[in-house]
Amino acid sequence: MKQSFILFFSAIIFFSCNNKETGDEKKIVDNKISLKTDTTNIVKLTDTLVIYESTCRGCKYEVSTNFGVSDSLNIVKLVDIVTADNNPSDMNGGSISKTLLLVPVKPGITNLRLYKFWTMEKTAADSARFISYKIEVKQ
Repeated sequence: MKQSFILFFSAIIFFSCNNKETGDEKKIVDNKISLKTDTTNIVKLTDTLVIYESTCRGCKYEVSTNFGVSDSLNIVKLVDIVTADNNPSDMNGGSISKTLLLVPVKPGITNLRLYKFWTMEKTAADSARFISYKIEVKQ
């Protein structure tokens, strides 16, 4: 009796943990590509490009930090900036996550410059601070 109970329980666990796809299930595809500065980023038109940035939490730049994108051939467009504060509310300092979402709009090879501004007013000094990304968009 005890052995049949263990066998029955083991069979239930085995079949409930079996996550084999059937024909009716669709594969979930994550098309987010994190851009890298040290290489040519090869992406497709269907991909979402992601750049992870941050700003200081509780400092004078927290609210005013903003970003600009300059694309040499207008191949990639900045569509959204997602802000997340993952720190406990009673914590002082830390950083706030800024996730930049970009989408390719046509195929080609481009050089993208990401500008990070500390204030709402953009100055000549701001244009000297940027990060470059080389991106090749394929069909």
